[in-house]
Amino acid sequence: MGRRVVKKVYKNTYARGQRDTKEFKDRFLVRIELVSIKVLEDRDLLGNESEIYFRVGQRPHYSCRIPNKGSINLEKNEVFKPPDGMTLYSEFKNAPRGGAIQVPFHIFERDPGKNDDKIVDHDLSVPLGSSDYKVITQNSVKVKLKLSGLRTRY
Repeated sequence: MGRRVVKKVYKNTYARGQRDTKEFKDRFLVRIELVSIKVLEDRDLLGNESEIYFRVGQRPHYSCRIPNKGSINLEKNEVFKPPDGMTLYSEFKNAPRGGAIQVPFHIFERDPGKNDDKIVDHDLSVPLGSSDYKVITQNSVKVKLKLSGLRTRY
């Protein structure tokens, strides 16, 4: 028996449905991840744990509550570090390299019986084409974030 010869019948080397990489040159995945959060002093009126949650992004499209149920309970000088970085925000963005995207970042403290207090109100500038770390200290809360705007093919 002879060897079977496989004949190629297509011209390009891309798989079916795959696009040329030139179309992706200005497409970025913008991500904001929580590295750690620390409460420097008691924020609760009764001296209980601080109940914290985040809202990141423009409302109504991207803003969501994180965690979506419950809250992160922290006492004075207690640090919360998620195991592999907790993604607070992600978005695909078409923009030229070297620019930056502005993302609103808010931290709220929940108190039963009254409206939630806005502890941190900050606009984050996420660089496109690189990643960066940001430390925000405001109203006795210290937050460490990883900001990345890396190029993607998707």
